[in-house]
Amino acid sequence: GLFFGVSGTDYATLLAAHGTPPDAFTSTGNAHSMLANRISYVLDIHGPSEPVDTACSSSLVAVHRAVEALRSGACDAAIAGGVNLLLSVDTFVSAAQAGMLSPDGRCKTFANDANGYVRGEGVGAVVLKPLAAAERDGDAILAVIVGSAENHGGRANSLTAPNGAAQADLVVRAMDGIDPRTIGYLEAHGTGTPLGDPVEVQALRSAFRRLGSEGEGTCALGSVKPNIGHLEAAAGIAGLLKTVLAMEHGTLPPSRNCDEINPYIQLDGSPFRIVRACEPWERATDEHGAPVPRRAGVSSFGFGGANCHVVLEEYPGREQEAAPDLEAPEGRRAAVPLSARTERELRERARDLLAHLENARHTDSLRSIAWTLQTGREAMAERVGWAVSSRGELVSRLREFISGSGDGPDPAPGQDRDGLTGMIARWCGGGEAEWHRLYGPDGSGTPRRAHLPAYPFARDRYWIPRSPAASAPTPAPAAGLERPAVSAPAGGPAPVPASAT
Repeated sequence: GLFFGVSGTDYATLLAAHGTPPDAFTSTGNAHSMLANRISYVLDIHGPSEPVDTACSSSLVAVHRAVEALRSGACDAAIAGGVNLLLSVDTFVSAAQAGMLSPDGRCKTFANDANGYVRGEGVGAVVLKPLAAAERDGDAILAVIVGSAENHGGRANSLTAPNGAAQADLVVRAMDGIDPRTIGYLEAHGTGTPLGDPVEVQALRSAFRRLGSEGEGTCALGSVKPNIGHLEAAAGIAGLLKTVLAMEHGTLPPSRNCDEINPYIQLDGSPFRIVRACEPWERATDEHGAPVPRRAGVSSFGFGGANCHVVLEEYPGREQEAAPDLEAPEGRRAAVPLSARTERELRERARDLLAHLENARHTDSLRSIAWTLQTGREAMAERVGWAVSSRGELVSRLREFISGSGDGPDPAPGQDRDGLTGMIARWCGGGEAEWHRLYGPDGSGTPRRAHLPAYPFARDRYWIPRSPAASAPTPAPAAGLERPAVSAPAGGPAPVPASAT
């Protein structure tokens, strides 16, 4: 399945603003349905394929919808996320006139001088599967979703006013059966408005009180928005990814721009404290004093009233996954294939993999790296590969390939006892390789997949075609009416006044 949060129509606005005449692709190329559907087309996946537009909560609602689809059996795996691009001035002007944007360009979540949000852009996605299926398939598991819910605030005081009671109900529903004392962190929606932040914190207090939480300052509060801005349709996935990274590093990052807390945010006597300096994320304990996995909640609220909350838990087997196994067992070699569409991109893939291996943080075993490249990547036209016995040997072969001093396998007579060099040579020649048979007849010996660098896509530019009006000479302005302008990139739209950008 494919569930993706998207709400902007900036590109269509630009086409209209620059007088670009419609063509056969105008309607399909700007439809939110097509944004999701074409990803399903490219990946050849056959489950649900849906854009989700609930404004600022779109991407987290997309995650929740994906979870529901998995639980119902509508699909057995799902991609969920969101995208937000800032291509047109129109939304900036409208949001500023509505008093939503910070006039000083700083998002100050929870702060006394909070005065609005700052728009940001980005894209993010996660792959979701039932835990048992992910373990069976040897996936590299980042975290586990243990609860999620969505609701609407119903009738509120105004279009954008938050409904604290509905937010509290949402958290209680998402936390069904989860001990609130085990929640160590809450990624707040936290737009940095003097009204919204206190309402959200009060809603959290109400929810945790109803859930029976006790203790003071046991749960940290933060928001990614002071760091990267409010990503609107992609805000929820940004908060979720930040939380997953915090779990991975066992560290709670601080909320920036919060020198003095908003006096309407009442934390005394509550389980919450605002993270204002980097601190270790300690694991909570259960009623018997035993440590439990790190847990966190992620909130995302749409300005139209659509709310979502997701509860995450670190994967208990992650530490065992990260245990380094740098050499092939008993000195056996591993087959490491690489491919790309062009020779240039193949060299880029090799450089990216080399940089990954040279990063001390990445301790993936050689077998995991080989298995991931064998079965987790499309075999393209340009190919190279090696049979190596250690990560160090792989690093050497990659360096040789990048420098041009080595281009692939070079079997020596009598040295290919395991048949790997011949297998790689046939694969590099365009043949198929039965990689699975390297791991036993039933595949039980396959390692877990590793997180490796993504494909280096060609950086071709696609933008608004130059219209006849943009190609025509620009008449000189009348005296006293000259305006500074910024020039457009080559092939882009006509220059626009600097005051409007």
